[in-house]
Amino acid sequence: MKKILYILLGLVLLVVVAIGVLVTVINPNDFKPLITEEVKKTTGRELVIDGDMSWRFWPSLGLSVEKLQFKNPEGFAEPNLVSLDKAEMSVSVMPLLSDTLDIGLVSLYGAHVFIQTLPNGTTNLDGLTGGEEAAAPADAAGTTAPVSETPQEGTTPADPATAWTIAIGGLDLVDASATVRDDKAGTVSEISTLNLNVGKLETGLWVPIEFNVQGKQNAMAFTARGTTEAMLAKDAIKSQLRKLSVSATLNDPQLTLESVSVTADQAGIAIPANIGFSVKGKANDLAFDTSGTAELLVDDTMQQIAVKGINVATALVGSALPRPKMNVGFKGDVDYNGAVQKVSLANLVANVDELVVDGNASVVLADIPAVRFDLHSKKINVDAFLGGKEGSAPASDDNASQVEAPKPSVPAKKAPLSDVEPDLSALKGLDIAGKILIEEFIANNVEVTDVTTAFAVNRGKATLKQFDAKLYDGTIAATGSLNAMTSPARYQVKKVIKNVNVQPLLKAAANEDMLSGKGNIDANLSGVGLSEKRLRAGITGTIAINFADGSVDGINIPEMIREAKATLKGKRAEYVEETKKTDFSALTATFNLGGGNASTRNLKLEAPAIRVRGEGSTNLIAETIDFDIVTSVVGTSKGQGGKDIDELNDVSIPVALGGTWQAPTYELDVKALLSNNKVLEEKARKEAERGLKKLLGDKADDDNVKQVADKLLKGLFN
Repeated sequence: MKKILYILLGLVLLVVVAIGVLVTVINPNDFKPLITEEVKKTTGRELVIDGDMSWRFWPSLGLSVEKLQFKNPEGFAEPNLVSLDKAEMSVSVMPLLSDTLDIGLVSLYGAHVFIQTLPNGTTNLDGLTGGEEAAAPADAAGTTAPVSETPQEGTTPADPATAWTIAIGGLDLVDASATVRDDKAGTVSEISTLNLNVGKLETGLWVPIEFNVQGKQNAMAFTARGTTEAMLAKDAIKSQLRKLSVSATLNDPQLTLESVSVTADQAGIAIPANIGFSVKGKANDLAFDTSGTAELLVDDTMQQIAVKGINVATALVGSALPRPKMNVGFKGDVDYNGAVQKVSLANLVANVDELVVDGNASVVLADIPAVRFDLHSKKINVDAFLGGKEGSAPASDDNASQVEAPKPSVPAKKAPLSDVEPDLSALKGLDIAGKILIEEFIANNVEVTDVTTAFAVNRGKATLKQFDAKLYDGTIAATGSLNAMTSPARYQVKKVIKNVNVQPLLKAAANEDMLSGKGNIDANLSGVGLSEKRLRAGITGTIAINFADGSVDGINIPEMIREAKATLKGKRAEYVEETKKTDFSALTATFNLGGGNASTRNLKLEAPAIRVRGEGSTNLIAETIDFDIVTSVVGTSKGQGGKDIDELNDVSIPVALGGTWQAPTYELDVKALLSNNKVLEEKARKEAERGLKKLLGDKADDDNVKQVADKLLKGLFN
C-alpha cells in the first residue's frame, strides 16, 4: 500500500513539476499567431489579441486574455463583431487525474457584441458557420478525405460525456453590452449595460443567479434586474428555478412602465409555480395599476399548460374612459392543449366596475382563430355605467334668483344623412360563435329582461341565430344575418314583438307617450348598405303592427267631431277641458318599405264611438309625413264623445296628417267633410234654410228668393 501511495505522490509531483515547467518555459503569447491563423482559416475573419495572454498556477491552472477583438467584414458600421477587454478562466489540476474537468470561475469583462443587417439583407453573421467543405479536412493533394463511419480495428471510440465529469465554478459577466442594428427594418436595439453572476454550475445543486440590464430599442428605454436560484439537471429540460424575483421599468413616448414585478416560488416541468406580478404605468393619457396571482403548471410533454386560479385586478384612470376612474378584474382558469392547439377558459369572471360577466370560452389557434363562448351576466346597466342618462341637480332656491331664464332655442339645421359605409373588413378575419344570457339589460332607458342571444361571425358573414327577451310585459324574438363579403353589405332581419306595453316603452326610448296599449309588431326586412342614408333608402320589407286597448295621444278625434258639428250649425264648439287623446280598442296597419318610403293602405283604428281608416306614407330620408285619415262615427252614444256625436252617425270625417317627424301637423278638411257626406250635406242644408228663414222671414217662401238660396247652398257644397 505504501508503494502505491508513493507512486501516486510521485505522479502528482511529476504533474506539478511539468506544469511548473510549462508555465515557466512556455510563453502563451507565443501562441497568438497560431490562434489568430486558425480562427482566420475557420471563419474567414480576423482575430486580434492586443493584450497579454498569461498563465496562472496553483491551486488551479488559469489563463487570462486581454484586448481581444473578432473583426467584422468591410462595410459594417462597427469594426468588431465581438470585443473583450479581459477574459479569465482556470482549471483545477488535481481533478484532472480522476477524469474531472473542474473549470473555475469564468470571468468576462467589457464584452461587446455588434450585430448588423444591411439594407440588402446581408448580416455580419453570414459565413461564420462552416459548410460541408469545412466539416471534412482536406488531404495534402487538396481532396477531401473521407470520414470513416466506423472506428478502426483495435480502437475503442471514446464517449466524452461518459468519460469526463465537467463542473464550472461560475460565470461572471461584468459591464457587457450589445447592439443589434437592422438597417432593412430601420430598428436599433441596444444593451448598454449587462452584469450577470452565476454561481457554481453543478448538477444537483441550487445555483444562485443575479443579473441587471439596461438598454433601449429605438425610442424605448428599459431596465431590469432580478435574482433566482437554479438547479441544473443532466436532462436540461428537468432543471428548476426557485425564489425568482424580477423587476423592470420601461419608458417610451406612448408607454411608460414605472414598475414591473414578477415573482415565483418555484418553476419547472411538472412542478406547480405560484406566480405573482404587478405592473404600474401610463399609456398616453391612461394610467393603470395592475396586480395579480396565478398557479402555472407545465406537464412533462410540454403539450399541456394550465394556469389555475388567475386573479387579476386593474385600476384605470384617464379622461378617455367612460368614467374618470374604473376598476377592471379577471378571474378564471386557462388550459392550453398543444396537441390540438386549443386554449380553454373556465370559471371565467370578468368585471368592469359593477358590470360582471361570467362563463366559459375557448380558442382553437389557426390562421383564423376559432372562438367559442357561453357567457352570463346578472345585470348590465349601460346608462348607469356611462352616466349619460343622469340629469344634473337642480339649482337651490338660494340661487334661483341668480339663474337667468333660458332663451328660446332655435332648431338646429338638420344635418344631411351620411353615405359613408362602415368598415367591416375586420369581420373577414373572425370565426366567433357563442351564446350570451343577460338577466337584466338597460340601455337608453329601455329595460329588457331574460335576454338570450346566440350569434356567429364566420369569415365575413354574421348570423343572429337567436334573440329572445322580455320587454315591458311582452316578448321579443329576432333573427338576422349580415353578409360583409359583398360591398356594400347585405342584411336581413326578422323580428316578432308580442303583447308589449307600448306607452312605457316609448316613454323610456324616446321620451314620447303619444301611443299606448298592448302592441304586436311583425317585421321582415332586408336591405343593402349600412350607411345612414342607405339604411333608409335601401331597406325593403314589411312591418305589421297590431295594438289593442290603447289610445293615440295628442289627437282628440271626438273633439274634432264636435267642432265639425258646431261648424255645421254655424256655431263655435263649446270648450270642454279634455285630454287630447283618442281611445281605441284596436289599431292595425301594414307598412311596406322600399324606395326610401314607408307606406300603408290599411291603417285602421276602432274606437268605442268611431272608426278610423287611413292610408299614406312617410319619407324615411326627408322625414316627412303625408297621411289621409277618414273617421266614421258609429251608432252608439257610449264611449268617448257620448251623445254629443250621435247626430253624426255614419258620417265620414277626413283629417290630413302632415309635417315632419319632429313637428307633425293635422287639420280637419271641412269642405271635403261637407261634400263627401250626403247626410251632413242634408243636415247642413236644413240648418242653412232655417237660418235663411230667420233672416228673411215671410220672404223666404218667395220663389225668386228660393232660387237665390239654392244657388248659395250649391256653392257651399261644391
